[in-house]
Amino acid sequence: FSPNEDGKNDIAYVRGWGIREFVEVKIFNRWGQVVFESNDMAKGWDGTFHGKPQSIDTYAYTIKAIDMEGKDIFVKGYITLLR
Repeated sequence: FSPNEDGKNDIAYVRGWGIREFVEVKIFNRWGQVVFESNDMAKGWDGTFHGKPQSIDTYAYTIKAIDMEGKDIFVKGYITLLR
């Protein structure tokens, strides 16, 4: 995503279907520090940490949710921040 205030891909949101309950999303920098976390699927990461723009880099994420059948969902991956 590219939080450069051009109105396109400025905020990274969690998206998906079949989710009954969203539990949390966490985004980590390369040192394992949590730079963003939320339990609100409508809230996304704007590429800042403590109000400071973060570097162009690849960040790890984890997502926890519960599906429509009550089963736990755990997803992890990477997101690249570009400016």
